[in-house]
Amino acid sequence: MGERVLITGANGFVGSTLLRRLADTKWEVISLSRKSCTLKNEVVLDFCDEDFYVKLDSLPKIDAVIHLGARIGWDGSSRSDLFVPNVLATAELARWSEKKGAYLIFASAAIICGLDNPYIESDSKPKFDSDYGYSKWLAEELIKMSGVEHAILRICGVFGKNGPKHLSLNRTIDSALNGIIPIQHGAGNQKRNYIYVEDLADILLYCLENRIEGTHLVAGSNINTVSEMLNIICNVLVPGKKPDVRTDRDGYDQIVQHSEFLPIGQSFDSAISDIK
Repeated sequence: MGERVLITGANGFVGSTLLRRLADTKWEVISLSRKSCTLKNEVVLDFCDEDFYVKLDSLPKIDAVIHLGARIGWDGSSRSDLFVPNVLATAELARWSEKKGAYLIFASAAIICGLDNPYIESDSKPKFDSDYGYSKWLAEELIKMSGVEHAILRICGVFGKNGPKHLSLNRTIDSALNGIIPIQHGAGNQKRNYIYVEDLADILLYCLENRIEGTHLVAGSNINTVSEMLNIICNVLVPGKKPDVRTDRDGYDQIVQHSEFLPIGQSFDSAISDIK
């Protein structure tokens, strides 16, 4: 009999990709979602439910938890709005996991170290310039205090088909798939190393199967300028076209130093070809 893993946010962008990865493994998946999505072994549970903690204790034996679910704070949510779903619920999952002897993987965010930090590395200090980043940092600290065996993954921007729209790259990819030419604002010299959602799923599976511990940064394998990414998108998804360049000031670099203990993903052009 295989082991059992609970995945929160199982119906989300990363969660649904991870479910496909786990389909042919030894892991039996319990999918936890805020709303019913008719997933196999689905548990419908909102982190803000009054009986959240009671329902957790009613679940069958769990060997591991991958905590992807969160309230994304780019919709004007205040710190108080984020407290229960991002902080309190994570603390309870950590407490519950420790009590059950389960291994916990927590999807945190690299922006804990600053929204406009040009280079985020393993020893970068927290910089609380967003309420969402602050809520993730508080959750990390509570996980560490709980004593649960865990891995904390501070993840950079995640891209792919139908990815979350708060990342402009995802809007650009979806538009290009519909034949719309990408718009480039300014020279496009700012650098990024976003991670492809399929590569992130592989990293989560690697952590799960090897019980990786500690705090790790997660990012793409190569660094591209915005201009380079937009031209790759054009070459692959709208051949014969070039980005529509508009006069504007350039943004800032944000490069995340990927953990040396985790697998390296594919190049940006390979990922876009895969999306096609």
